[in-house]
Amino acid sequence: MGLIKILDEKVSNMIAAGEVVENPASMIKELLENSIDAKSTKIIVSVKNNNRYVKISDNGKGMAKEDLLLSIERHATSKIYTKADLSNILTYGFRGEALSSISSASKIRITTKTKDSEEGSVLNAIGGKITNINTISRDVGTEIEVKELFFNTPARLKFLRKTTTEFRGIKEIFVLEALANPNISLTLINNNVEILKTSGRGMKNTIFEIFGKNTLQNVIPFSLGYLGNTSLNRSNKDGIYIFINNRPIKSKIIEEALIDGYYTKLMRGKYPFAILFLEVDPKEIDINVHPSKKIVKFSDEDYIYNLVYENVKNELSGDIDFIAPTITPENGKKFLDINNFKKETIKSEPIKLKSLENDFTYDSTPYSEQDLNINCEDISENKNDIIFSKNNFSNNKKTDKLGRVSNVKNDYKIIGQFANSFVILERNNVLEIYDQHIIHERILYEKFKNDYKNKNISIQQLLVPIKFSISIKDKEIVENNIELLRNFGFEIDFFGKMDVIIRAVPNIKFLCSIEELFRNIIEDLKNANLRNSLIEDIIIMSSCKKAIKANQPLNNTEIKILLDQLFLLDEYTCPHGRPILMKLTLNDIEKLFNRK
Repeated sequence: MGLIKILDEKVSNMIAAGEVVENPASMIKELLENSIDAKSTKIIVSVKNNNRYVKISDNGKGMAKEDLLLSIERHATSKIYTKADLSNILTYGFRGEALSSISSASKIRITTKTKDSEEGSVLNAIGGKITNINTISRDVGTEIEVKELFFNTPARLKFLRKTTTEFRGIKEIFVLEALANPNISLTLINNNVEILKTSGRGMKNTIFEIFGKNTLQNVIPFSLGYLGNTSLNRSNKDGIYIFINNRPIKSKIIEEALIDGYYTKLMRGKYPFAILFLEVDPKEIDINVHPSKKIVKFSDEDYIYNLVYENVKNELSGDIDFIAPTITPENGKKFLDINNFKKETIKSEPIKLKSLENDFTYDSTPYSEQDLNINCEDISENKNDIIFSKNNFSNNKKTDKLGRVSNVKNDYKIIGQFANSFVILERNNVLEIYDQHIIHERILYEKFKNDYKNKNISIQQLLVPIKFSISIKDKEIVENNIELLRNFGFEIDFFGKMDVIIRAVPNIKFLCSIEELFRNIIEDLKNANLRNSLIEDIIIMSSCKKAIKANQPLNNTEIKILLDQLFLLDEYTCPHGRPILMKLTLNDIEKLFNRK
């Protein structure tokens, strides 16, 4: 007698239930998406009894009685009909497993009515078996009531997490569906308390209703959704919401492209807030990877990466108003209390404000050659660290016959230098405070990066060449990347089968021995990750080490040189992602003095 048998239908349904209904959150996701597919404009989800009781009501198109009977049968669906439909899925549900799986693991009651029916229908089922079906009076739409989830699967019930943890998962699902469907009103109720509600009046209202006013004020719309500024950065990726054809998904390649697009605008260990919507031909993606439909495969991952990366990078490039945080009475520190003024001023150090001999309002005339070659010994040991050669900086600005930039932002008025560390400007009734170290650090970073790109890295010849052995595999990596290493300033020869000789290195300060540095670069080349590459880290480190420091006085000409080069770059974060400036508007200053 053979050992292989066809599983009993009840057993196979329970297996399917385990795949589709992992927990209350996954069940609610399936029910929500069915209501959305039914063209509902209003959906209410109510949760009770440690998340094991769920009622979801919608005003969608409803089901006829014969469809209701089939709805809890496995692989019964109204979403697809042929094999070809699997390659062109535009609805959330399509497998016909959700209601069947939910009903097999719970006690369920479904009431529904279509606009063409005079009466509605009600169906009751326990463990997937229909106990009765009757007519009922109700409005158009559907209501599904799930009781005692997992009552017949004690093992799954046992492994449910704490009630608060499970409800957190429900809330996350609810947020995703609300963002994906901003024109549908969604309400989430927990133990008779309204937790979240969206009005269905578009994406901006949805962002405000879910995340609050501060988030709405600190995001900008762009071609692929919404991007948050540095004030919304988080220590994890929970603030990244990705949707493909309006379906919430997780995608490592899209997350990487987004984070890379924010490069130098995020501090290390921080992640952006972003809501991304991508429209992709259904034939170019596979959403059948897992029953949860959270995972998708792209036929062309490089295209997806570049699409996201380029759009994010271009949107964030040079947007000073978006990148720079603004100090306001609401989000700033508590200001001086007038009742404690004497006491506070006695304790405080005197304010050091270096006033310039003259205030400057500059016209549109570019620097003279003398200005561009001014002695800047107070700023750096080498003035070329500050002033770019005009021939090695690529930009889209208009230049005159001498190659000088003629449209540098010049609508500012220099007020002075605070504590010999911060530059203070006035522009358009806004007080702008710049960190002089970060300004110079960004300028040097772009210069060194540009030198590397154009093979202009300064080289230091070693008096005594360094020879050491490497593995055959590492030697192959060096040979394959020899041009890249030479561009960075390494002069390398090979000796024998496994020895390498270094005769010159880039003229940059290193924090380790040359041999250790070179071995680390080889390891980095194995990973082939440019964003986190050691070469990039060295460029950032060198920019920081060579930049002017705090507590260093600058004269008005030096300040102007720094600022105009910064405005030419149009980048307002340091290579580590810190903001270069902060703003205090006239309106907020007047509020602080009770003028408004």
